[in-house]
Amino acid sequence: MRRDGRSPTLLAFAAMAVAIAIWTGFSALKLLSTDPTVQYRSYLLLHAGSAAVGPLLLLFALAYTDRIRWLTPRVVGGVFVVPVAFLALLVTNPADVAIIDTRVVDANGLVVWRADRGPAHVALSFVYAALMAVLTLAVVFDELRRTNRSYYPQAILLTIAVVAPIAASFLTAAGVPPFGREDVNLVPATAGLSVAALGVATFRYRLLELPPIAYTTAMRDSPDGVLVVDADERVVHANESVGRLLGASSGAVGEAVDTVLPETSDETNAERTIEVAAAGGTRVLDLRSQPLRWQDATVGRVIVLRDVTARKRYERSLELRAEQGELLNRLVRHDIRNEMGLVLGLLRRIEPELETLREDDPETAGRLLAHTDRIKGNCEHVVELTETVGELLRTLDRREREPRPIALVPVLESEVAAAVAAFGHATVELEDDLPDVTVRADGMLSSLLYNLVANAVVHNDDPQPTVTVGVDVSDERVTVSVADDGPGFPDQPRRLLTGQTPLAEYEGAGYGLYIVRSLADGYGAELSVAENAPTGSIVTVGLERADAARETEQSAVAAVDPEEFHGTNTTDRGSSDGRVERVSR
Repeated sequence: MRRDGRSPTLLAFAAMAVAIAIWTGFSALKLLSTDPTVQYRSYLLLHAGSAAVGPLLLLFALAYTDRIRWLTPRVVGGVFVVPVAFLALLVTNPADVAIIDTRVVDANGLVVWRADRGPAHVALSFVYAALMAVLTLAVVFDELRRTNRSYYPQAILLTIAVVAPIAASFLTAAGVPPFGREDVNLVPATAGLSVAALGVATFRYRLLELPPIAYTTAMRDSPDGVLVVDADERVVHANESVGRLLGASSGAVGEAVDTVLPETSDETNAERTIEVAAAGGTRVLDLRSQPLRWQDATVGRVIVLRDVTARKRYERSLELRAEQGELLNRLVRHDIRNEMGLVLGLLRRIEPELETLREDDPETAGRLLAHTDRIKGNCEHVVELTETVGELLRTLDRREREPRPIALVPVLESEVAAAVAAFGHATVELEDDLPDVTVRADGMLSSLLYNLVANAVVHNDDPQPTVTVGVDVSDERVTVSVADDGPGFPDQPRRLLTGQTPLAEYEGAGYGLYIVRSLADGYGAELSVAENAPTGSIVTVGLERADAARETEQSAVAAVDPEEFHGTNTTDRGSSDGRVERVSR
């Protein structure tokens, strides 16, 4: 207790040892003393120990089997009411209810003091002790019923501790040899056997043996399968979930672990995923093996099996959905735009014929040319929609979006150049002396920057809009600002850009805002909107610096080729004359 603390089991064991020491000590003194007064007083005092043994056995069983909730002051005090009342009657002995008569006999040269017990002595001592023994055994057998055969040694030891003194008392009363002799009392000796059995149960099993270390209420009722394996790789415990997960009963106790679970290994610390055959099909389990240590020595290991079949199926469904999304992305970006290109090509082929028709029938030719212009406009709009849908699909596919250090300026310059090529009527300027800085982002950084610039142009009502892009650096973040001279942000688009708004509400303000916000959320970028005097707005995105301590050392980050972001991806944009230009993105 000094080393490990006063646990309920150790306290009950210590109290039991003290009670039996009192019982056996004063029994020996009564037997060996020749003074009748000493013998009488020893007789009274030995019952202070013997009367407490029954209640203490019950309390020990409750503590040993983790029924700590029963060890309340009310219960502890209640089980000692009868022993205290018996000791009071034994000392006062009113109307000879405890001791009827005393006598001194000569037994093989020993002067032995004997007492004839009264009715109170029999009722409050023998009967109550038997009741405590029955309750203690009920606790032990109930625990054995809830566990398995690995707990048989503990149950046998506790049964010996309970039954030995009770059986000795009855054999002594019945005069069965070698009990019932006048010159010796073997009942206290059997009490010594009880405390020895409790000592082995406490220190060999409860505090050292593997199953009681690992077996707790959580372990027993856990939906995860738990196997306890000893140093010889033998299963010494398996909870009920093991049978459910592996399709086998807990009868695996005592077998080699590789027989019960062939997928396991002899490693004492491992985590991996395994597949096992079950009644409903293949089951996927996460297997975790950890060493079980006691006093700096590895005495076995605990294997925990968790059913992750549903999670794995869900992850697989996500992978399939991602693959389908990639297929849709390719369809949108390739096939649909090719079809629109074919339509535009056919229109260009009939335009000369319509011009010829204009000479013969100007009215019909003008009407047909108006229709072809509308068709070209619709085709160009479809091409723009394919780009938006493609960007959305790329945004939703996060499988390869792992943030990494990226040099900002090359990517920014490339996307500004792409915007200039795409919007010939707009002026997009980069501020001078941009800082050499790296940010933590992913391959979608180019889309984020391009969409910021594109939105500033598209939502500008000026015939010749001007957009200015700048970069500011602080200790922890890099802020990219996109300022325009348009009408400014009304409240609704401002909320769409900086709030947690569902996709369904973006239709009126343009899907570009949703793309910008989704990309920014992907790696912790911070978006904000401010007014740009005298007119327009400033949208800023705050990116995490990748190397704040060495912001001027270009060699700290591998050079990033802008082609990684836009060189292999091209966007079809319809020009004013109906041609589809390839703008490098």
